[in-house]
Amino acid sequence: MRKTILTLLFLFLIFVGNATTKESLPQNLDKALDKLDLTISQRERYMQSLLLTIDSLKRDASKAQVSALPNIYEKIGDKYSRNNIDSALFYYQKGIDAAKVANRQDMEQRLFLSRVALLPVQGVIKEAIEIYDSIAKIIYPQNKIHFYETGNRLFYFASSFYPIEKFSKYYAERALNATDSLTTLIEKGSPSHHLYLAQIYALKKNTAMMVAELSEVLKKANIEDFEFARASSHLAEHYEKQKDGETKQLYYLALASLSDIYSGTLEGTALQQLGVGLFNNGDLSRAYRYLALSLNNAVESGSRIRALQTAEAYPIIAQSFKKQDETKLTWLTWLVVALIIALIAIISSLLFLRKEIKKLNELKIRLAQANVTKDTYISQFLSLSSIYIEKLVEFHRVAKRKIKANQVNDLYSLIESEKMLAEQSQMFYKIFDNAFIHIYPSFVSEVNNLLMEDKRFDLPEMKLNTELRILAFLRLGIDDSEQIARFLGLSLNTIYTYRNRLKGRAITRDTFDDDVMKIGAIN
Repeated sequence: MRKTILTLLFLFLIFVGNATTKESLPQNLDKALDKLDLTISQRERYMQSLLLTIDSLKRDASKAQVSALPNIYEKIGDKYSRNNIDSALFYYQKGIDAAKVANRQDMEQRLFLSRVALLPVQGVIKEAIEIYDSIAKIIYPQNKIHFYETGNRLFYFASSFYPIEKFSKYYAERALNATDSLTTLIEKGSPSHHLYLAQIYALKKNTAMMVAELSEVLKKANIEDFEFARASSHLAEHYEKQKDGETKQLYYLALASLSDIYSGTLEGTALQQLGVGLFNNGDLSRAYRYLALSLNNAVESGSRIRALQTAEAYPIIAQSFKKQDETKLTWLTWLVVALIIALIAIISSLLFLRKEIKKLNELKIRLAQANVTKDTYISQFLSLSSIYIEKLVEFHRVAKRKIKANQVNDLYSLIESEKMLAEQSQMFYKIFDNAFIHIYPSFVSEVNNLLMEDKRFDLPEMKLNTELRILAFLRLGIDDSEQIARFLGLSLNTIYTYRNRLKGRAITRDTFDDDVMKIGAIN
């Protein structure tokens, strides 16, 4: 009883602390950033409020009847959906299982849609849309709003994710259709209704009406509501495209970041975008802190897409520090170390996730998801490592010119030897080999199965040579020989020669590349 009273008291204090938040919104960028810095220092209290609510719901579930469990598990999943994707998926699945026992097919479908809506942030976009389309004709009437909300989320994500205009436009049209249907079902005049109308106007290029509807959302929604965060983010996107709109863009990103912290959201992108914007604006200190926190939040939430998006922003800051005097190189070193640690953490989380998937008897769907995610992760990892090597080459040239100009004589001998460049290249190969073999432990043996018996590789299990690295790039979907040549520091003719030799050693030459792509795939 005493514990319950203390919990309610804590929630009341949190409520009182937030009660004036909407009325006291900062009116300019400087005040918004100051408030954001203060709120970040207090973010644990908001997260604690969310966890207390979840604990209370779990206690309700422990003593609830079977018929009530699906609704309780849905509430728990909803609370987890913005800060711990794995836990959200787990409780949605528990709700589905409980709905089956209680013979509540409508609730089972609703919870299934909630799971589908979370798959894109884990890198499973195409499969999520296929699952969504497969149930479009059998939606229960009471689930239509949830169905179109899921469609809105899936298609908007896909539209922004795919860089090719053809695909982006296709998913934007589907997002428009889902959102248009949604506005006919939800309460008119509500923050959600204004938000979805704004999205429709945005897709129809009616910016004036879009801004008007988004302004209504900010007037009506509480700052901790997801509608407030999304409206602020949409306004930031709008002002990003406007001439002299940088200040307003950063202002609305700061409001969206505040909203994420108040609601306990970890997988949001506003803080990461704000960090990049502040970097471009010259505020390096805040940019670094915001990006570091954003990366930590993304990893903690289990959103691999967000983690990779945030990690990509780090080389931008590294480049700025590297252009300063010699002492700034220390910052670059720590940034690289932080990236390596983050990448190792992502690999570890993937391995742990696969074990949990087996326990939940969802082997086929979740392993397929892990297969897609690891390919995405390694491709991003290679891109990041390649950029780092290229930047070292650039630094090497700049430093050499300065040494020859008698500006930094003590560095000339080190650069002239090219020892640092060689060491970084070897580090890249070592990290790549280790990461790739850990994800595809049977790669060498499976490649050997594709080769004639007297033409097979005789190498240790945990090591790749140049030919196997070329095949590893092919397995990751990198078929461009010129791009492979840049990664490995070889000439284009050398890559062509290696690839032709490998095909000449294959049992089936014509299908050799396709056979390599099938290694480790799950059907």
